[in-house]
Amino acid sequence: MVIYPPKRPDKAINTLINALQPLGDRIQVIARKRIGWGTREKPYIYLVVEGEVSVLRLSDGLLLGSTCEPHVLGFTEMFWPIRSNQIRAETESTLIRVDAKQAVSEIERLNLWRAMAELSIYHTTYMVYRDLQIVNQRTPPVVYQYLQEMDQLPEEQKHRVNILSYIQERTGLSRSSILNVVSWLKKHKYIDYHRGGYQLRINNLPD
Repeated sequence: MVIYPPKRPDKAINTLINALQPLGDRIQVIARKRIGWGTREKPYIYLVVEGEVSVLRLSDGLLLGSTCEPHVLGFTEMFWPIRSNQIRAETESTLIRVDAKQAVSEIERLNLWRAMAELSIYHTTYMVYRDLQIVNQRTPPVVYQYLQEMDQLPEEQKHRVNILSYIQERTGLSRSSILNVVSWLKKHKYIDYHRGGYQLRINNLPD
C-alpha cells in the first residue's frame, strides 16, 4: 500500500514568508552545508526562498524530510529548546534568517497564528507520515515506498539523486539490504535505472 504525504499548506507558507521576509537577513548557502537553529538565547526562523533543504537528526544524521522553496522552518525548534536536528542545503540555496522573537512579534501584530498553526500541523503530520513508512515495516515495503516517492521527483532531481543514498539517509537501512531489494526489482524488470543508481523509472512494483 502506498502512503501519501500530507498536503503542503502553500497559502499559509506564502503568507508567513511575505510577512517575515522584511525582518530577516538574506544568506546564500552552498550545497551540503549544514546550518543550526541559532543559540538557546537567540533562535532563528528560516525562510527558504530558493533551493532545496533537508532536516537531519543530529544523533545519527538520519534525514527526517526534504523540502524546496518556498518554505518556512524553525517554529518547532523555537518553542522546544532541545536542539535535536539541523538544516542541510541539498542544492545551492537562498535562505532568509529571521530572529525568532521578531518573527513572533510580527505574527502577533498581524494575527497570523492560523497560518503558523497550519504550518506546524503540517510538519507534525509529515512526521506521522514518515513513521508510517518505516516503523515496524519489513525492508521490501519500506524500499517500495521510497521508490514510489523518488518516482514523483522532478526529472532534473532524478539525475542527481542516487537510489541507495536516498533510501538509506531516510530509513537507516543498510546499503546491502536496500541493494538486495533494488537489484531483485531490476532483475525482474519492475524498475529500471541508469548506471550508478540514478534516473529511476518504475515499471510496476509487486504487491
